Amino acid sequence: MTHTGGTPLAGLTKLVSWMKEIQQQYAKTDVILGIEPTGHYWFPQAEFLHRENIKMVIVNPHHVNKSKELEDNSPTKNDYKDARLIADLVRNGKYSEPTLPTSVYADS
Repeated sequence: MTHTGGTPLAGLTKLVSWMKEIQQQYAKTDVILGIEPTGHYWFPQAEFLHRENIKMVIVNPHHVNKSKELEDNSPTKNDYKDARLIADLVRNGKYSEPTLPTSVYADS
């Protein structure tokens, strides 16, 4: 994964540093990053995190959508609410572990 200007790569590097800081701060042995996938856009992030030995899992967007109203009796959508819902689904084991394409199936 190479980008001119380094912006996306710099952001992912910063994310990994932040996650490792939190891991050390709370003396955790494992870190899991949960995401709600959108199309194919999550593949580069997953590949980068895999190389950094950080487990990334995906939650079903339908489950996130259905959980919204249960959270606060409102179907409204915002980033903070979505992050809480995704974290809760991951905490409760309601996620899938993606299999990243390799070899000729991976886009370079």
